[in-house]
Amino acid sequence: MDLPLIIEKAWKIVDEHGASKLSTRALAAELNVQSPALYWYFRSKEELLSLMIENLLHSSLNDSPAGMEWHEWIKHVARRQRDLFLSHRDSSIIASIAKPSEKLRTELFPKMFQPMIDAGISPQQASSAAGALASMVLGWVRYEQREETRQFVEAFHSSDEGFEFALDALVRGISSKVQRPAEKG
Repeated sequence: MDLPLIIEKAWKIVDEHGASKLSTRALAAELNVQSPALYWYFRSKEELLSLMIENLLHSSLNDSPAGMEWHEWIKHVARRQRDLFLSHRDSSIIASIAKPSEKLRTELFPKMFQPMIDAGISPQQASSAAGALASMVLGWVRYEQREETRQFVEAFHSSDEGFEFALDALVRGISSKVQRPAEKG
């Protein structure tokens, strides 16, 4: 048993039964172990939820192509995060209640906005932009994962088209607001 297997089985429970049915007892049963064995990997259900989201975000960043302009990188990551969140039932609920892990703070979130810093955007503006993007993706996925809201939105436009429009508008807005060192003066 290792952490990737534990996370895979936790998502399996959520995908089949919903986030409310995920417990350390249910996860231990899925893994055919006693609950205390899981505490080698995480200390609480809250920490497990954080690890599950950390794993999704890690995947969205590590399979992104190198050498993209910052605005294309951000769009690619946003699309990938949306796809990954939509691949698991209740992922938006879990993401909204999971506490940020240390890895998210020190590795994943900085990796998300590093291309902006590399392009000369200030760290404060880059992290603010990444936060806005994360909020948009999570909010959009939340609407898509709630059947009633998804149907309401899709009565007016396709969810995919709406997401692309909103993503483009957000990135264009960020681009218009950021100051690069050569622009200050």
